[in-house]
Amino acid sequence: MPGADYIYPNVTEVAQRGGLLERWLLAEPLGCAYIEIPADFVKNKTEVERTGQEIGSILNRSSVELLYEQDTALPGNLRYLLHTEPAIPRRDPHGRQATANLRWRDPGWVADFGDMLLEIEDFLGIPPEIIEIHPGDRRNTHADIVTAMHALIAAHWNAFGTEPLVLLEHHKDQSISTGSQIRSFWATLKDIHPEIAGLAGIALDPWHLHAAAKEDFPGSLGEVPPDSLQAFHIHNDLRPPSPEDRVPWPQVFGVIADVSKTPRIKPVVYQKSRFPRRLTSAERCSPRRGRHTPGRLHDGSARPRSSPTFITSNCHRVSHDTDSRA
Repeated sequence: MPGADYIYPNVTEVAQRGGLLERWLLAEPLGCAYIEIPADFVKNKTEVERTGQEIGSILNRSSVELLYEQDTALPGNLRYLLHTEPAIPRRDPHGRQATANLRWRDPGWVADFGDMLLEIEDFLGIPPEIIEIHPGDRRNTHADIVTAMHALIAAHWNAFGTEPLVLLEHHKDQSISTGSQIRSFWATLKDIHPEIAGLAGIALDPWHLHAAAKEDFPGSLGEVPPDSLQAFHIHNDLRPPSPEDRVPWPQVFGVIADVSKTPRIKPVVYQKSRFPRRLTSAERCSPRRGRHTPGRLHDGSARPRSSPTFITSNCHRVSHDTDSRA
């Protein structure tokens, strides 16, 4: 049985935008296939002061050069995921709450959004393998989002001669949150742009799906089209899963096991020191094992093989650490 490809998440101890190499040097010894690079809009007071742009603004080229780092020599096997603006509430420099508006319904805005991604990628030196986007509010129809995904794929082909995998990450407080909505979205994609069905998909977040569906979670998960599933974000409200969770993790990992293609799994943890243990736990508990190659830590020692934190029918212990974003 093929194994999973693991994604090294955006941990807090590295430069919060930074470059590729610092993250890859942490991820590659652990056997991770991808690193996650943030591509938010201007998101805090520090970035407002550094760039002169307002909170929630699409980055221009000069802001990209201020916030990211260029590496002179990148390994040929380095692959990354670009995680774009999640449209979550933030605080502006005056302490007021502000949330970026994702306007997939506006072709001009989509072009500006795409240009920002291309500027980041050009500055970093290579294009991403995967781009994750979010649905935004209900003013964006499923057709709007599909059309935007098609435009992003075309823009990357025109700029780099490559076609990234563009994934939609659903969210409990956005327009696509439940299994039935994901199913409807996927039907729309296959109806109006079937040619990108192999270049698009869903990044499934079981915690967000449960937060939206609640007691209907088993049925909601069953409504997600299996052929749409490309990636999985594993966490319990940014904490390690445990036996006490309302999310039925055995059912989740059963879905992962049934995916026909190699699944991409991101253990959502934001402390660098905790990631090796969480990765080891994810390997143990996933029903799909065999492809991921164990690595070694920078000091030459083997990765830890204890304290599982992901609970399935094959995983019965849990560590009690918790994670919080600094």
